[in-house]
Amino acid sequence: MPEIGHHGLATGVREIDADTEALSFLMSRIFDPLVECRRGEGNCDHCQCTRIDAVLRYVRRSFARQEDLMASAAYPGETAHRVDHAALVEQLKAMQAARVCADHDRILVREAVNRWLAAHHGGYDRPLANWTVTRRILSPGS
Repeated sequence: MPEIGHHGLATGVREIDADTEALSFLMSRIFDPLVECRRGEGNCDHCQCTRIDAVLRYVRRSFARQEDLMASAAYPGETAHRVDHAALVEQLKAMQAARVCADHDRILVREAVNRWLAAHHGGYDRPLANWTVTRRILSPGS
C-alpha cells in the first residue's frame, strides 16, 4: 500500500485534520530510509522499537484530544470511535511485544498504520467532522 498523504484524508475541520497531517508527516519522516534508527543506549537490541514508540506517543496525544472533543460535545459515535483508536494502539503494542523492528520491518509498520488510517478516516473521522460542523461545535476550515 502506498504512503497515505494527509491531502486525501482532509475532513475540512482543522482541529481534526491537523492530527492527520501531523501523523502523515511523522510517518514519512521517521520511516524515511535516510533517517537512522536512534537508541539512547547505542545499537538496537530489538527489545523496544523507538520508531514505534514515537508513533505510539503521538497517537495517544492525538487520540486524547479527539476523545476530549467527543466527550465534551456528547458525540453519539464516541464509543465506537474510541474502540478504533484503541485498536491501533493495541496493534502497535503487539508489534513491540513481538519485537518488530521498524527499521528492518518498516513496510510492515507503515502499512499497518496506513491501512488503519485510511479505514479510520472514512469510518470515524469524517463522520465526527460532519457531526461537529452540523451541530456548530466546530467550524469548517477552522
